Amino acid sequence: MRKQFLVSAAVVGVLSFSSVALAAQANPFTSVPKDHWAYSAVEKLVHAGLVDGYGDTDFRGEKAISRYEMAELVAKAMANVDKADDVNKAALDRLSKEYSDELRNMGVRLTNVENRMSSFKWYGDARMRYQTNYNSNITENSKYGNSSRIQERVRLGFYGEIAENISVNGRLKMENTSHNNDGWGTKNDDSGQHNSAYLDLLSLDWKNKDTKVSVGRQSVTLGQGIIWNDNPIDGIYVSEKLGRATISAGWGDLTAENWKDNTMDAFLANISVPISSKTTFTTAMLKTNGGANNTVSTMRDNYGDGTWKSPFSLEQYSVGFNSQLSSKVNLLVEGVTNKADVPDNAQKNGWWSRLTYGNQQWNTANTYNVYLDYVHLGNYAVDSTGWGHILNTAGGNGYGNDGEKGLGIGISYMLAANTNLDVNYYKLKAYDSAVSGFDKYKDAYNVSLCFSF
Repeated sequence: MRKQFLVSAAVVGVLSFSSVALAAQANPFTSVPKDHWAYSAVEKLVHAGLVDGYGDTDFRGEKAISRYEMAELVAKAMANVDKADDVNKAALDRLSKEYSDELRNMGVRLTNVENRMSSFKWYGDARMRYQTNYNSNITENSKYGNSSRIQERVRLGFYGEIAENISVNGRLKMENTSHNNDGWGTKNDDSGQHNSAYLDLLSLDWKNKDTKVSVGRQSVTLGQGIIWNDNPIDGIYVSEKLGRATISAGWGDLTAENWKDNTMDAFLANISVPISSKTTFTTAMLKTNGGANNTVSTMRDNYGDGTWKSPFSLEQYSVGFNSQLSSKVNLLVEGVTNKADVPDNAQKNGWWSRLTYGNQQWNTANTYNVYLDYVHLGNYAVDSTGWGHILNTAGGNGYGNDGEKGLGIGISYMLAANTNLDVNYYKLKAYDSAVSGFDKYKDAYNVSLCFSF
């Protein structure tokens, strides 16, 4: 009697487990709905000659078939994946994921098929924006009014894995400026700004578990972004994960982002350490080679040589953190100093912070972030001419001029998945009005519509 009970219990247990397992998977013998996308996808594979034993008239998607039967057709096409073009490979990839359970039950080696699929992908983004006093060049006492411009930008990129652990990443950037009012009496000055296009990224990347090496034109971010943020350099950059920390260093030409006439080589380094599940500490540096030909125009004769120019020389160090204070509140703070060879009276230090409320998700409509910025930046603290940093404002009216301090507020709202509207406003002053000779800049507004694809 006891043996009978144990056998019965075992049978019930097996049946119960099977029921749970089947509930977690779609029944392979249920019919695929007639309006399911898989019918048209398989029909195209048949027309392409990828499904052995089927001709153009053998499968038209006119009769409902089971998931198992659909998986059989997908498996036949997978056997001919080497004959497929990129469009059909993408369709096969999607079908193999949809019917992965049935294919595994049939013994189809999905990993082998996936390895033979093309890894090549296109990606891109576009931006349209309107800005006023975008480079903080216009002060409150300007008699010509504020500066403004309209810009459109498109970036089209590609990514591909060319061998194990090796990939290539490239991107073209096209930008147009119109209705450019410089705030000094010249309006609609669009010379040289129509449809400029250039190579934005092109790098060869090697990566294993803890190490990444990138060579070429690549995007780099240092610290929380006050020195350099998501902008390209031409050179080499190496990252190594050591325990919880990620240490990165490289050498490259900053011309890729902000200069066109002279090579601007620099050494870059970054350390990022998550000190808890919600807080990350960063420290970073950027040091240029200080070439004699690298100069920027200033508003004062800082060196007393009559040129009204300053050497473009940076030796910046930053320390900062980013902390998720709650599910919807984030705080970022970062300080920066510049130890380069600059005038004795240079304002070399600065800091910025951003308090964000919200939970914006790029792929989810109607999500948002509201943010409050505070900046306090000396005239030599950041590169306010090249503007390779993260701020929505230049950080001053040019490197070595008057710096900036003040508040900004903005809202970033997802109008639809991958479609973002960002509106922000900044009210800024000179870093030291006693030195600059004026107190305030004219207000700065930015309205940007961005979308990715």
